[in-house]
Amino acid sequence: MIFLKKIFLSCFIISLACMMTAGCSSAGSGKQDADTAETTSQPFTERAVSSTDGTYIYDKAGLLSTEDMKACNDYAGWLYNNKLINAAVVTVNDLEGRSPYDYAAEQFGEIYEGKGSGLLVLINNDTNEDVVYRTGSCLANISDKAVYNAVYWSTKEIIGDSYRRGIMRLLQLGELCPSHIIDNAQIFEYENISRFEKELSGCKKDVTLIATKNMSDTPDEDIVKEYHKRKYPSGSGIMLMLDTSSKKVVAYSGQKLPSGLDKGMKEINSLASKGDNAGAVNKLIEVLK
Repeated sequence: MIFLKKIFLSCFIISLACMMTAGCSSAGSGKQDADTAETTSQPFTERAVSSTDGTYIYDKAGLLSTEDMKACNDYAGWLYNNKLINAAVVTVNDLEGRSPYDYAAEQFGEIYEGKGSGLLVLINNDTNEDVVYRTGSCLANISDKAVYNAVYWSTKEIIGDSYRRGIMRLLQLGELCPSHIIDNAQIFEYENISRFEKELSGCKKDVTLIATKNMSDTPDEDIVKEYHKRKYPSGSGIMLMLDTSSKKVVAYSGQKLPSGLDKGMKEINSLASKGDNAGAVNKLIEVLK
């Protein structure tokens, strides 16, 4: 859990400005927050994304204009579809007695049933402690350092009454997650994920592999189709799902699957059935290249 008190940061920024004006140095102050926070300008660019039909922003505190709400919602929808991240933003004036982290976790449970790789931003005007809640692939690929830095600069923007920029900056942490391998089950080491992402991005076809643990009654074949529809609405691309529960790999595309993949699935599933998940992915990459 990483957060900064907005009130504290506001005081810190004012103090820092006064010190700089007086020609004083803050080096050696020994204060962890002051030492960790960056004081140079942090560039920000808003992404151009298409409109989305889903709802990802829950502005309970009424902080966003209609235009800002749409911009943030469209971007969160882009993360949901293109990065397969269950993204959401919740703003609130009253935590109803819960801690900021517990409130964020409960909101993720309500919105997404606690499933998948999650990135939920809580803008908390009750105790002024904003939270970036992460699960699955987001927890593995978005470091504490990256979150701290984003929260620091986001808080500065929110203090300056730019909720849109502040929220967008936190949501953009989702871009640190890979696009071609989504490890919802958290079964791979970071080094393997980085290598798999590089290899899969170099395949002839656009390929996405999801590692998950299917505990539902829905067959893997239906789930992989839903993921494919979400990321590849045009029908192109190949969606693969490695289910650690059934210990098998399933593939789906709106187009004909490559012949090499069809032939290699027996060996791929043999490796998966033995729990050799890395070996199964390596074989997938081999046949898809």
